Amino acid sequence: MPAEVSLVTGAAGFIGAHLCKRLLARGEKVHALVRPSTRLDRLDGLLDALTFHRVDLVDAAGLQAALAAIAPTCVYHLAAQTRPETGSPFIALRRAAEANLSATLTLVEALTALATPPRVMIRAATIAEYGPADMPCREDALARPATAYGAGMLATTAAIGVLTGTMPFPVINARLALCYGAGQSRAFLVAEAVDALLAGRPITLTRPEDRRDLIHVEDAVSGLVALADTVPADCPIVNIASGIAPRMDDVMARICDLAGADPRLLRVTPAAPGNKPSVLHASPELARRRLGWHAAITLEDGLRHTIAAHRAAHEASLPEVVS
Repeated sequence: MPAEVSLVTGAAGFIGAHLCKRLLARGEKVHALVRPSTRLDRLDGLLDALTFHRVDLVDAAGLQAALAAIAPTCVYHLAAQTRPETGSPFIALRRAAEANLSATLTLVEALTALATPPRVMIRAATIAEYGPADMPCREDALARPATAYGAGMLATTAAIGVLTGTMPFPVINARLALCYGAGQSRAFLVAEAVDALLAGRPITLTRPEDRRDLIHVEDAVSGLVALADTVPADCPIVNIASGIAPRMDDVMARICDLAGADPRLLRVTPAAPGNKPSVLHASPELARRRLGWHAAITLEDGLRHTIAAHRAAHEASLPEVVS
């Protein structure tokens, strides 16, 4: 049986790089689609094994030519605008729609036009589409996103739903919990905390009572691959989450302890009066039943691995001392 030809958009990103490594280990032919200006630091060690295509997803002609050359059998769509815009909420919402909805529609349209379309497309969505909720959200829950990012991603999920039945392949939206792990940008809280506390710098937590469903990146990758292998076409949305949402001050305290850092470096600013803590978490029950998937890495082990990887990366970057 010929090897799967997998295309990964956003391949140089945090989750994308981990996914590429996993797919290569499975013996697949992996094509990485990245923007022309994207750095490939996270893919060090994989560059010779991957086939790169520097194309912007909004470049319809360039994308069509690349897809025709690749002829993917499976597409993992991870490219997305994950960081919120600052300033006007109107600008933030417009940017979220442009970056996520428009690019995804261009990709789906180009894939549909191929002589031999892929057998499936797995899209990385987010539990931020649900918005804050007191109970773990199931896939049929009413989505009420509270951020521009969540709204833009939900608009994309809804648009794909409108197209269902008109495309020659299924698109499955994997609503990912908040991922963390080795190689993540310090723009995200767990990565920022690990970097600061290992370096002996203070870090301030401004919303200590917020609770977040956290998942190690390797578990997220396992969920994406399980979706591609199983293709539950009657499940257009599947949560890839732990179902557990710890308080962020507890998570930060555990990072501090595991890093062996001075607890005084962790500074907590109580939320303003009336500023209700928010909870983001999702039920993984559907993934367990249909895919046989569950989060296998505990938060404790995941944080321990993340800290060890950060230490190793820091030591590898230190200049050699010549005696």
